[in-house]
Amino acid sequence: MRRGFIVQPTYRIEQGRAVVLLYGVLANEGDDSHQSFLVRDDRRTPNFLVRADDAESVRALGARVHDSDHTTLDGHRAARVEVDLPGNTPNLRDHLHRAGLPTYEADVRFARRYLIDRGLRASIVIDGPSRPGRHERNDRAGVDHIFENPRLLPGEWTPHPRVLSIDIETDMHTDAVLSVALHGCGVSEVLVVDPGTSPTELPGETTVLRDEPSLLRRFARRVRQLDPDLITGWSVVDFDLRVLIERARRYRVRLELGRAPGALRLRTRGGPRGGREALIHGRMVVDGMELMRSSFIRMERWNLDFVAQQVLGEGKTMTGSNRGEAILETWRSDLATFVDYNRTDARLVLDILDEQGLIPLSVERSHLTGLPIERVSGAIAAVDMLYLTELGREKIVAPSVAGGGWSELEIGDHDASGHFEGGYVLEPRPGLYRHVLTFDFKSLYPSLIRTFHIDPLGWVPDGRRGDPDLIAAPNGATFRRHPPGILPRLLDDLMPRRAVAQAAGDKVASHAIKILMNSFYGVLGTSACRFHQPAIAAAITSFGRTILLWTKARIEHHGHRVLYGDTDSLFVLAGTDGDGPTDGEATRALGERLRHDLEHDLARYIAETWDVESKLVLELERLYSRLLLLPMRSGGGGARKRYAGLVGHGDDAEVVFTGMEAVRRDWTPLAKDVQRELYRRLFFDQPVDQYLAEIVAEVRNGVHDHGNTLTYRKALRKPLDAYTATTPPHVAAARKDPDKPSRIVDYVITRAGPEPAAHRANPYDHEHYVQKQIRPVAEPVLAVLGRDFDRVVGDDAQLSLF
Repeated sequence: MRRGFIVQPTYRIEQGRAVVLLYGVLANEGDDSHQSFLVRDDRRTPNFLVRADDAESVRALGARVHDSDHTTLDGHRAARVEVDLPGNTPNLRDHLHRAGLPTYEADVRFARRYLIDRGLRASIVIDGPSRPGRHERNDRAGVDHIFENPRLLPGEWTPHPRVLSIDIETDMHTDAVLSVALHGCGVSEVLVVDPGTSPTELPGETTVLRDEPSLLRRFARRVRQLDPDLITGWSVVDFDLRVLIERARRYRVRLELGRAPGALRLRTRGGPRGGREALIHGRMVVDGMELMRSSFIRMERWNLDFVAQQVLGEGKTMTGSNRGEAILETWRSDLATFVDYNRTDARLVLDILDEQGLIPLSVERSHLTGLPIERVSGAIAAVDMLYLTELGREKIVAPSVAGGGWSELEIGDHDASGHFEGGYVLEPRPGLYRHVLTFDFKSLYPSLIRTFHIDPLGWVPDGRRGDPDLIAAPNGATFRRHPPGILPRLLDDLMPRRAVAQAAGDKVASHAIKILMNSFYGVLGTSACRFHQPAIAAAITSFGRTILLWTKARIEHHGHRVLYGDTDSLFVLAGTDGDGPTDGEATRALGERLRHDLEHDLARYIAETWDVESKLVLELERLYSRLLLLPMRSGGGGARKRYAGLVGHGDDAEVVFTGMEAVRRDWTPLAKDVQRELYRRLFFDQPVDQYLAEIVAEVRNGVHDHGNTLTYRKALRKPLDAYTATTPPHVAAARKDPDKPSRIVDYVITRAGPEPAAHRANPYDHEHYVQKQIRPVAEPVLAVLGRDFDRVVGDDAQLSLF
């Protein structure tokens, strides 16, 4: 038996029959060498299911229908429909839907179906003989081992895949590829077209080719020789690989990059994510930028230079608005610098992924869900893999996403369009407070699913309140007590595994499990998911609201004021009207006692009300020594999700912001800096008047005209010519930009209106920045102190003259 990890599940048609192909990496006992494998299996016939009552109608269409021991999720006996090839399924499925006949799991791709039916994820055990598969003919890498129709079992091995980062440089006028850098798999090399002026010596591993076709052929050969499992880059699919395909087509060069014959190609990705994906036999392509985004890493800008500066402290070796022309000129006149620039870009991508631990995270997510590494960010697909596997063990089938089969009964907190209420938010009590505790329910929605057995399989659409065999949610949805549903069972496995990972300091596994657990609620409220049912999603949020309000009342029973609450957290004043502990240590001790009592009381309340065991865990998340809850700008209560506080003590004290200008991209650095300083002074009881008057005077006198202090940054959500009804400032500035504007627009406000920051032609409108950037961030602080903005900055004296 051999342990392995699946990198790419796919299939191929051979002699009129579909053959499952599983490419991957083998574990080598006592050997660090990297060995690849291919599992071939031709024993499966493509099929899907329909209701047994519809079998004759399906046969009338010429389809092969057989009896099945499965039932549908909504209780009908199922029949199996067989097709000759996987590609025949969509047309037949759609034809049946048009005829009003629902299908079940007819949208599940053939190779994924193979894994689901066998209960396999990414890590497997291969039981069976193999034959050598690697050959060097025409420099095709092949694989090391080929297994024909082996027995496959679930495994537990996690590999370290070989990753190759690529980056191309092009002639901005002709799109010709000038060079390709390859970094990873033990090399850092550049393939470059000879500009006719190349020096005799070039830095590092550099190969000079006579023309572009030679470059393309050498690139394909080097990828096969280096034999990576994953290929990455920055916008690698939409730019690098797209351009390489277009140029190869121009010169009739076959770009074979895989572990089997077949040219690189792109196709539109199915599902709600859209976009394109690259297809390379035996390898996966993961875009570095998308990998960061799907791992919930936030950046103000997503160009490579900015991200590298933020993550690594270094960036591209050439920057600027005319970089395209500069790159072309450098290729012509300074090839050594050009080669270094290209090589650096490829290296930066891999360094960013390494620094953030994103390849191990993606491997772990693949290990948990069974999805290929390139697709681990798909929450719906992840739940699909896990849930369908468990359903299969119950001999139950779920509806096809493309239509029919799942009850549309509407209950409770949602309307006919499928919308339902989300997390509950308590009305904030605006004001400045000392010693505020924040309590947080750990993984609230997954914990509610576990506690109240919330699950598609366990949902009883016509269940009645008061039935002892059912658990009734506050929104009216009911769920079977026994046996526990699939989602609760999955979470009962995942939560302890996350606790073990956290205790062991395994941040990668802990983060991967957290991402997966949090997706369970979200997909139930998403119409693209086959298990979408607003009543079920609303049951989760209704329990959340009930628990939050009960906890608030219990806190007040203990004699404390609740200042604010949002979905899974509560802000509690340590004492009544400020009467409480006066130091951080005593406040934290009070918080821990309160947390313990609340969790104990909540467990008793849940047991008495629903006769279930509480899986809810309450944490003391943070202690604010000072907290400011802001009023709404328009008056009439507190502003939700907008507050600032001071955490820590002494030199370790830090001002943290939530939902405010200091953490938002669309405010200028000037506003962010002023806000941070004002709140620091407020929380440390330092005067603000002189500072504010001085900063306003500096802005009016042009002291901040240099650098990017006055620069706005905002994204274009659609093409410039699509803005017809209104013209926002960033759109007006982008239309004045002589360079082709990127998706993110940097602009300033001048006396002539908005202008691109890099091409400002008129003086700054300093008064705009005073009134629209400084005043809004200053007034909440001044309101607490009983000050007036105009009076503090000296404008009231000027106004009194008129």
